[in-house]
Amino acid sequence: MNREIKFTEENFEKLKIGDKDSFDLLYQDYYLVLYRTALLILGNKEDAEDVLQDTFVSIYKNAKTLSDFEKLSPWIFSILKNTSYTRYKKRKREFPDEFVLDKSENSPTYLGEDDFAEKSEIQDALMTLKEKEREVLVLYYYNDFSIEEIASICKTFQGTVKSRLYRARRNLKKELLKTQEEYEGELL
Repeated sequence: MNREIKFTEENFEKLKIGDKDSFDLLYQDYYLVLYRTALLILGNKEDAEDVLQDTFVSIYKNAKTLSDFEKLSPWIFSILKNTSYTRYKKRKREFPDEFVLDKSENSPTYLGEDDFAEKSEIQDALMTLKEKEREVLVLYYYNDFSIEEIASICKTFQGTVKSRLYRARRNLKKELLKTQEEYEGELL
């Protein structure tokens, strides 16, 4: 998924002085990618929506503090990440057994019947990963961020991001193979 952001440097300058139209454009450009990211990190629709709202409020209130347009996207994802962690730590709950993505056709995460089972298995396997592993995996594969950008968002070293990404892939593969073996065992 490539991020197609239409928000320009001119919009950025207007946003910093509180321009509502610029904020609306930023919201339109970032809503879907931030929603999907929050949903994958947190594991349920309600928490993702709450975190998204808090993230956009924080962006609007603090945009004037950001001076470099090039750092806007990593800054936004840092806010989302931190807000997600705060929510996750407050809840300290098990993820629900049911598939958490909204299944209605109007949903930005709607899947056709054929894709649903496979996506459900991947979603369930993602939820078994440690928080930081899931985070880098989501940023890398679902949002097309580079290792360098993820390091900036997570405020860590590139080597740490690479290690987390490696462990996340390994653990995700292990979990998916386990699920496949369980499924094949049920068929016998």
